[in-house]
Amino acid sequence: MAKKTTNLDRIIKSFQRELKKMGIRSERVVVFGSYANGTAREDSDIDLFVVSRDWEKYNLRERLEILGVAAVRILEPVQAQGVTPHEIETKQVPMYWWDVVKEASVG
Repeated sequence: MAKKTTNLDRIIKSFQRELKKMGIRSERVVVFGSYANGTAREDSDIDLFVVSRDWEKYNLRERLEILGVAAVRILEPVQAQGVTPHEIETKQVPMYWWDVVKEASVG
């Protein structure tokens, strides 16, 4: 698991760097799914929530486009969602993500 964790940390940092180049400064990155619960396989994607105030100026489609471009640039299987701190505080994220955002590991 140490190798997976080290690799995951590297991927998250690379992803954050690409987002920063596009004007998104992540305040927190939340890992969920198979990497968070320790069941990731070689073909697993990396599920992330990227928390940033910078998402406030983008609609959902624009957020997904930015996140997708960042994933392509680092050539890693990242599946990410962009949320703002306000959306988390006011529970404006879909209910099925609420526990993930609230309780998942932070990277």
